[in-house]
Amino acid sequence: MSGADFSGSDLRGCNFTGATLIGAKFQQVKTGQSQRQVNMLIASTIASPVVLFGSSIIFVHLLSVLLSDRAMNFFIGALPVLAFLAEIFLRDSITFHFTQVTNFFGIGAIAKLFAVMLMLTVGLAFVGFSGFGDGSGAQGFFFLLMTIVSAIVTYRIFKWLIQSIHTYAGTSFRKANLTDADFSYSKVENTDFSLAVLTGACVFKWVIKPHSQFTTVYCKYLYLEPAQQNRQPAEGSFKPDELAQVLTQFII
Repeated sequence: MSGADFSGSDLRGCNFTGATLIGAKFQQVKTGQSQRQVNMLIASTIASPVVLFGSSIIFVHLLSVLLSDRAMNFFIGALPVLAFLAEIFLRDSITFHFTQVTNFFGIGAIAKLFAVMLMLTVGLAFVGFSGFGDGSGAQGFFFLLMTIVSAIVTYRIFKWLIQSIHTYAGTSFRKANLTDADFSYSKVENTDFSLAVLTGACVFKWVIKPHSQFTTVYCKYLYLEPAQQNRQPAEGSFKPDELAQVLTQFII
């Protein structure tokens, strides 16, 4: 689609992943999440835990058949710790390599994880208070401690879920070749430019709204004014972090 003219278009929800858009015109375009995408994200968030509820009944039944009561209690008690460690050490890696967390299945998976941890937290609290009632203080204290850990993890996963919905890339230019493209007066929001080529693009008075991604963008230089005027940098190519500094001035 080299040289294509999208000027004035509403590109919310459009997918240009891997497209060749050399010299394309995107003047006064609007990007971001479409209403359909928002509706699907909300539906995925609600439906995923509902589906999980049915499968979890089968899972718990299998555990009760295969494991002894003591082994099952230990397994359930260890889940918050395992989830906590996974959330700390794997979250950033998963987000980068499997981009929000950037598809409906990813958000659905986070919603399922949140539902699991919420039910687990309530269950641990119930078991903990029951232990005190039965006179087993040590067991009650252990499960209440696990309840606190589980509650912390549940809250962090809830924040992760909300963030994933807000940051979902509605328009994608991922891995697209945007050499010499013209984005003058465009409004860029919830747009993924990861791994895209932006060398020579014109960004005259474009506006970058929240949740746009410029991860590992390849860009030697930009033009801040039409007709290839006001080249940044004036000579040579961007040094590390210079591109980020130039883009920052357009963020609102």
